[in-house]
Order: sequence, then structure tokens, then C-alpha cells
Amino acid sequence: MTGQPHLLWPLTTMTTMLICMTASIAPTSAQKQKPIPDWVVFPEEDWETIAPEEAGLDVEKWNAWVARQKPSGHSSWGQNPQHKYGVVITRGGYLLKTFGDPDFKVNSASVGKAFTSLALQLAIDEGLIKNVDEPICKYWTGKGELIPEAKQMDQGFHASLTFYHLHAMKGGFPISNGWHWSNRQDVPNWAAWTSDPTADNYAHIRPGIQRHYSSGGRWRLSQALTAVWKRELKDVLGEKLFRYMGIKAKDWEWDTGRELHDNRKWYPGMPGYGLFCDPPYEIDGHRVQGGGGWVTMSAKDLARVGLLVATRGVWKDQRLINDTSLVQGHAGGNACLMDGWRDTMFSWGQVTTRGVSPQGLEETIRWLIGKLSSSRSIFQNL
Repeated sequence: MTGQPHLLWPLTTMTTMLICMTASIAPTSAQKQKPIPDWVVFPEEDWETIAPEEAGLDVEKWNAWVARQKPSGHSSWGQNPQHKYGVVITRGGYLLKTFGDPDFKVNSASVGKAFTSLALQLAIDEGLIKNVDEPICKYWTGKGELIPEAKQMDQGFHASLTFYHLHAMKGGFPISNGWHWSNRQDVPNWAAWTSDPTADNYAHIRPGIQRHYSSGGRWRLSQALTAVWKRELKDVLGEKLFRYMGIKAKDWEWDTGRELHDNRKWYPGMPGYGLFCDPPYEIDGHRVQGGGGWVTMSAKDLARVGLLVATRGVWKDQRLINDTSLVQGHAGGNACLMDGWRDTMFSWGQVTTRGVSPQGLEETIRWLIGKLSSSRSIFQNL
């Protein structure tokens, strides 16, 4: 291990009612029902490293787990032809293990859905949206922007569509992959299919009835959030979160819906994947980014976001975002992952890595905790 554990400033107790933060550039002091353990540190420009025994792990079990991993690169449907990959595993803010190149970056597919949810929670924290169950049409109708008129947020089934519906994949939007949709794959029996993903991206049934995985619905959420914030969502996360976390704007990208729609070979192996990204592509002059995913970030920085998930929105002695179910990790279909676990203080960043499965990671991590009998362990009071 390099350096000594950083002692987190004491955290005060939050009342059982969720207290929204007032809009400000600097976040408020951290408030939490349970304080973050004082052995948790937060990386500066680089991660400090730690050995398994110092992290309170059963070294024999840890080594056996590592030996069972068989990492290899996912092609990301042609975006990553050299099959590069990277994984970063941390505990308590210390770098514990890497596989491949931890600095490698490529589109992380659906991982960016977690970023869209962060932008939604921040809008609630700032008072821009009253709560997640608010109808979207109260904040943005898309009049003159969503074409045809039937797609507008105050028309038809959309009039009852809430922010939560789109977050939870219950908005009645049936499309997640334009290539699949064009070939009549993954079409639910309640959808009206015309073969045109751009035309068919709307609420086909009343929201709240069916849960169906839909990047098209998340795209509509990013449009609504861009209208609410009146700025690009990458800038929102950069100002409200990432500048405090050591993630620089130049070190990550968030592709726009226009890029996905217009570039039929965005995923070379799935031509026309992004055709469900329908206009508008700019709202009040601000580009609409993400929604369905499409963040390009290294495993090292994804692990920083995972640490924020593990601490439930706290960074150092400041609460950056309120602790709700919107603050969570997400996996990408191209073997990417960002996540963090409160009970173990592990965080995980993964870019196009097969053989280190994102399935069941939390359960795998839990049994790795040793008895903490070693005098070298810096972790106490678990």
C-alpha cells in the first residue's frame, strides 16, 4: 500500500425524509443515515494501491478467484477490432487489482444509462424536477420538436408518462436496437411494428403496464432532461460531480443521438443500430447526449464513478448527489460495467472484458472478505 488511509470527516445523520439540496455550484456537507467507514479514501489524480491482505481479504481465496478469471477483449461489434480490454477493482478507494489496460477507452454501450439516471437525480436535487413521478409533459412537451405530433409528451399515452417510467423501462417504448427492430427482432407483441425504428420510437401502450428494456425510452429521457437542464448533460455531470472526483472533461466522451442515428456503421457489426434516435437532436441549441448509454471512459474512471455509487453519493466530506435508487451501476452489452457496493466498499470499472463476468459480481465479492485478523489490515469496524 502507498500512503496512509485518509480519515473521512465525520458525517452527520440524515433525517428519514429525503432533503433535496438547493441549487449551488459547491455541494453541501455529507449527510447519511450510516457514516462511511473512516478507512475509505478518495483517489486524487492516481489511485493508491493496496495488497489483498491489507484490504481485509482472505488471500488464498482471493488468489484462487483471480486465477479463475480468463479475461479477453470484446470486439464491441466492430468498434474494438484489436479486442483490447481493461478492468479496475478497488476497495475503500484503494486500487486492488487490474486486468488488461486500465486506461483503455471505447464506447461502453449501456453503462451510460447510469449516467443518465445521475442527471435525473441531480435535476431533482436542484429542484428542477419535483420528483421522479412527475409527468414529463409538465416540463417538456416537445411541441414543434417531436415529429409527428402524436409523439409529443402531451399527446396520447405520453400524457401520463413520468420520468420514473422511462428510467424503469416501463414507458411503453419497445425499441432498444434499430438493427434488430428493422429485422423484426425483439418486437414485443403489444408493439405496432412498421420496420422503421425512427418512426416507431414512441409509447405504444399506456405507461406502467409492461416493463421492456428500451434504449429508445432512455433516449426520450435524455431529450427531456436536456430541456429541463437547458444544457448538455455531459456538462451537467462534469460540473456537479466529476470535477470533484478527478474525472476531467477531456478524458471522457458522451456520444449524441445524432451521431448514432446518422452513422449507420456506428456499430459496424450492427448497421443502423442507432436509428431509433429520433429528432430533436438539439434542444435550445444544446446537443442531446446519451440516454441509452454511449459513454466512452476508461476502467480507471468508471471505477471512480463506482466508488460514488458505493458511498451512496458522497465524495470526501461532501454529498454530491442524494442517496436514492437512481444512483446505481449498470452493465453494457459489450462486456463493460460500472458499479459499487456499499456493504463491501468495492468499486468496479470494466471496459470490453469477457471472462470477468459482470453477472453476480456483488455475490462474488462478499465472500472475499476475510476475518480481518491480520494486523496489516487497515480495514476495521466492518
